[in-house]
Amino acid sequence: MEFINYLNPSEMEVYEMVRKKVRVDENASICRKHQFFGFFDAKTRKLTICTETISKSWDVRAHINETLMHESVHVAQSCKSDFAFLDSFGIKTSLMPLSSAKENDLRKVLAFDSKLRQTDREAFWMEDKPGIVKYVVKKYCRL
Repeated sequence: MEFINYLNPSEMEVYEMVRKKVRVDENASICRKHQFFGFFDAKTRKLTICTETISKSWDVRAHINETLMHESVHVAQSCKSDFAFLDSFGIKTSLMPLSSAKENDLRKVLAFDSKLRQTDREAFWMEDKPGIVKYVVKKYCRL
């Protein structure tokens, strides 16, 4: 998988943990269909990194690392419900300020599925905090 070549050491640690719980794939058809950077499906337990889509962005390394962290938050949210659905951690919105770019990305997700407001806010807030992502993956996926 090509995206592994871009991972920072802390993100690689999270990847090693996550792949014990879910299947990790790269450039699945959903990437081309929706121009996603990444996607996690709790029902199939499949995390997809869309390296081809990300490679068109201006900072490939940063976006691959953030995408893996974002989707890994969703894995932890899914572990919390035993893969029945994405279950938010219940963090207050006021404690998760997002940059204007991330708020814009959140709006795009909500246009796709409005029920993801809290779970995706948590994922956008954590995606540049690999230590926190590692913590929630360990805690909720019991690793």
